[in-house]
Amino acid sequence: MYTNRKKNFLYLIRNSTIESTRFDECTGCEIPCKEHISYPPEILKRIDQSNMSNSVEKHCRHLCIGQSILPSQWPKDVKDLQGNYIRELTKILHENKDSIGYSIKVTSTSIMSKNNSEQIADWYLFPDQIKLYNVHMKQVKDIVQKLFINDESIIKIKDTTKTIEEQLKQNNHLPIFYENIICEKLHGLWILVCCHYQRDQRCGVIGPILVDEIEKYIRKTNRTDNVHCLKISHIGGHRFAGNVVIYPSGTWYGRVLTCHIPLLIDAYTSSSTTDLKNKLKPLLRGHLETI
Repeated sequence: MYTNRKKNFLYLIRNSTIESTRFDECTGCEIPCKEHISYPPEILKRIDQSNMSNSVEKHCRHLCIGQSILPSQWPKDVKDLQGNYIRELTKILHENKDSIGYSIKVTSTSIMSKNNSEQIADWYLFPDQIKLYNVHMKQVKDIVQKLFINDESIIKIKDTTKTIEEQLKQNNHLPIFYENIICEKLHGLWILVCCHYQRDQRCGVIGPILVDEIEKYIRKTNRTDNVHCLKISHIGGHRFAGNVVIYPSGTWYGRVLTCHIPLLIDAYTSSSTTDLKNKLKPLLRGHLETI
């Protein structure tokens, strides 16, 4: 039984949270609830409540560069990371942008790796759903040529006759690389969460909280083999934190709360996906583009 003081305290928290966020009605549970953690009020007050529909910059692929660097160690611009791996990669992509013919979003992602060399990284490529292991900086130019200029991946971005979903179902032939680069097909649902504190505190605070909630729900529902999560650097629109991207669909969501996580995961893994995705529409920011 709550005392009057506790009841008044919860009443103030509830009203303060609702007033400061002004988001559409929560699709997961009441606010605040006992099961899901709330964000700090000072962070909630800084979340942009304006229209975020179509707030995603046009891009056709998303490349995550995985290194054993904690998100707390990412500088404001990940191109400034020691070793200049991402700087060199983005330079090569920019030099070949006309030959590639579409935009590629590049982010850093924090992974557990035995290789701590600043010159080597793992690549996660979406929506192709492939991972390349131990790509050395000196190999970047050749891989960009093969994957993006020659369009030799599972998904042929420049093939407008088939949708991404159709190509993922039909194409099982992984691109072949040399010089000991291993290419692996990624299975299941991939959830990418912006956790870039040095770029913006909103994502830096909210992102890790969301990741904890995602991992907790994955374990609770025994989906560790089918649902995966990556902490990534700035993707744009940090004012709409929490920012979450779902692959292989390439769907972006903003203003995501911890209580949205069960619905978000169920919407992409259960049989009644359409109804559940409709409930997520107030959180929708946009989608991966096609040429």
